[in-house]
Amino acid sequence: MELLPHTFKVIAIFSLGWLGVWSVVAIPLGQKLGWRPFRATPPEQKLALLMPLYAIAPIAITIANRQLGQTWADQGLSGTVDSAIELLLGWSIAIAGLSALLWLKRRCGLITLPLSDANVSLRASFTTQLLTGLGLLLLGLGIGGIEELVFRGWLQTQLELTFLPWVAAITASVIFALAHLVWEGRSGLWKQPGLWLLGMVLVSARWADGGAIAIAWGLHAGWVTGLAYIGEFLQPLPVADKPTWLTGRVAQPLTDIGDGILLVVTAGLIWWLSKGV
Repeated sequence: MELLPHTFKVIAIFSLGWLGVWSVVAIPLGQKLGWRPFRATPPEQKLALLMPLYAIAPIAITIANRQLGQTWADQGLSGTVDSAIELLLGWSIAIAGLSALLWLKRRCGLITLPLSDANVSLRASFTTQLLTGLGLLLLGLGIGGIEELVFRGWLQTQLELTFLPWVAAITASVIFALAHLVWEGRSGLWKQPGLWLLGMVLVSARWADGGAIAIAWGLHAGWVTGLAYIGEFLQPLPVADKPTWLTGRVAQPLTDIGDGILLVVTAGLIWWLSKGV
């Protein structure tokens, strides 16, 4: 029983320390940008506030690890060639899955793509599109890496010291989902089940990878990058006369059954590959 309050004390101190340092930058920056927590946040505002938050995260984890006698490897992070290959594998699976789901939705008449390839090419030069694509790739790798290190790495590791792995995974995934409400507010409630399932799939990817977060990082980065590409270059819209549970909500991934099926299939594929089949 003594471990229970200690675990949450450790998590609370880490969170307060991390967010406390971030608030030194976030409060004046948020006031300048007109940011309101727990309300829908424009992408530009969100990115400006996330950058310092995520930049501080590795420092906060390093300090916590020293105090707890833990290492980056305990959180599933390593700098081996195998890890780089696993990251690329996860990224490729995520991009392939998103592409297949987008194609299927369009074939089934669930979405429309108002911007054709010709229109996209007229909007911007090839160089501009290439730089935008590279920027979104780096952004996806950064966001995916930090969120995996924090939630599937550090947080999951602390919770597993007290709880059974699945209980720890459920708890960490709930925290992961709820954290998104800071940026999305009430509109983000529709995404909560999907975000929770996403967290569970990423935890399962860590387990399938023998405790490493490389595949989970690749999956997360691939989904962030892929969705950014889709939103930037294709801008799909749900067909109005189709049910929302099939089409999803406008500009809100993880709000339809297809996204949920994709996550489950991805988890199954990762486990299948991990068994060397």
